[in-house]
Amino acid sequence: MDQQSWNLLVQAYAPPFGAFLQSWEWGEFQRSLGREVIRVQQETDGKVMLAQAIRLPLPFGQSYWFVPKGPLGDLEPQIMRAVLRERLKGAAFIRTEGSVVLPGSVKSKDMHPSTTLVLDMHKGCDGLLMEMHMKTRYNIRLGEKKGVTIRRAGLDEFETFVDIVKETTERNDFSAHPSSYYKKMLEMLTGECNAFLVFAEAEGQVLATNIMIDFLDTRTYLHGASRGVLRNLKAADLLQFTMINESCLTGRKYYDFWGIAPPDADDNHPWSGITRFKSGFGGHVVQMPGTFDLPTNPLVYGAYRLSKMLR
Repeated sequence: MDQQSWNLLVQAYAPPFGAFLQSWEWGEFQRSLGREVIRVQQETDGKVMLAQAIRLPLPFGQSYWFVPKGPLGDLEPQIMRAVLRERLKGAAFIRTEGSVVLPGSVKSKDMHPSTTLVLDMHKGCDGLLMEMHMKTRYNIRLGEKKGVTIRRAGLDEFETFVDIVKETTERNDFSAHPSSYYKKMLEMLTGECNAFLVFAEAEGQVLATNIMIDFLDTRTYLHGASRGVLRNLKAADLLQFTMINESCLTGRKYYDFWGIAPPDADDNHPWSGITRFKSGFGGHVVQMPGTFDLPTNPLVYGAYRLSKMLR
């Protein structure tokens, strides 16, 4: 199956969010990192299943297959399970994130967000702005008044992105991908699934940066970082609003904030701060079941689960 045909199927059976992870381009990006990628497509009695699977390493030479935000399609879950077991060989388990939980699967820690916030672009730019929190609208206007400007950045400015991500991770005590991962993503995702870098600038320096992904009818805010200085200029707020406004003007249907804390989470949740920031822009909560493991080698999988529990 060629790239166009695959992406058309992803479009037809797209998950509630995160369809870009099943795009042909994402698979080629993963291959460029040296990972094995298999695309599974099955049609039975007029029903379809597709799954882009990435082999990821485990200790002691073991591995597992990961199907991010998949499998997709309308085949019965038990048939999906059988097809995946048949086509994805030689691993301890198959990890899935689809809208349907496959029979015999075991809940695992989420690899990607299972809860997100999505803006509906059908409301129009003015309608979206009016639904934003009053404080967020104030911050947007303040950023504009203080002279914050937004622009796309090229790979020749990639090191600036790396510096800001490093500062953000150290300030907020969380980990990020190696810089080579982000650079390869920007290099490889240039087709229908397109990743790009944006900067918010003021007073001669870059204050905030995002990596955005456009795929099908959705723009996704995938990664963001900001400096600790001049935060009173609200550069991150204006950057986010500009990306939303641009999405609306260019005909995208949805804007995905790519992950918030679950609705029942308390203020101690590690994503509580970023959730407050994102929620200020409005939108509706979308939830998926999360990440599940389908063991294919019970002995190895049992050892893997035990090692995770003992850490």
